[in-house]
Amino acid sequence: MKKILFASTALVASAGFAAAEISFSGEAGIGVIYDGTDWAANHYTTLSVSMAGETDGGLSFGASFDITTGTTGGAVDASSAYIEGGFGKLSAGDIDNAVDATVGGLADVGYSGLGVDNLGETQKGTSGADFLYQGSFGDFSVAASAQLDGGSDWAIAAGYSMGDYKFAAGVEDAAGDTVYAISAGASFGDFGVNALFAKNSDTSAESYGIDATYAMGATSVTVAYGNDGTDEAFGLGIGYDLGGGASVNAGVAEVAGTTVADLGIIMTF
Repeated sequence: MKKILFASTALVASAGFAAAEISFSGEAGIGVIYDGTDWAANHYTTLSVSMAGETDGGLSFGASFDITTGTTGGAVDASSAYIEGGFGKLSAGDIDNAVDATVGGLADVGYSGLGVDNLGETQKGTSGADFLYQGSFGDFSVAASAQLDGGSDWAIAAGYSMGDYKFAAGVEDAAGDTVYAISAGASFGDFGVNALFAKNSDTSAESYGIDATYAMGATSVTVAYGNDGTDEAFGLGIGYDLGGGASVNAGVAEVAGTTVADLGIIMTF
């Protein structure tokens, strides 16, 4: 009797593992960064772990997290879990709010990201979130988020795609301030452009920016501009795909009056 019970338990466990999937991916970089005064060496490694499964009724579920080490230290972050079905997707954990997830942001330049996008995104996506709902209905997408642990922030957003064009808008409550954000983007063959504007209606503070990317075979060129209402930033980045998951990336930018630059190799696994 005990042998039969053991065999049955093993069969159920095997079936459970067969229905689930655990995958690993990674990224690493090595380069140098100029902060306006000195050059410094930089490196990082990130291991991303994803787990996914499906119930007998066709409901998908999963979880993921990142393990990062490097020049600036190490951390386990981006930990989240989700459940997904015909109703949409519900995520919890270290997640984007609805505005970040739908309206999106600006492209940065360089190997490490020189911060041009940060100025243009100052007013956008500032609300906290530990629960996020996302739904898609044809060309439309909607999202709603809330901070239930230690706060009362919330956000809602919607997006629409029409061929090579996309538009999105959202509103959020961040620590009592109401912030509105809109974005628009388009792609024309090898060329793409994206713009973002956000405004805090309580303080009248604004931030905005634009980026454009052009691909020429293995080479891509990105230009970006960001403004937080007080300071501005603009930069140029160049990337070259070496193949096999590796690329050389370099950038130069002026951020709030300081010239910064970087050069490095990014490796994906």
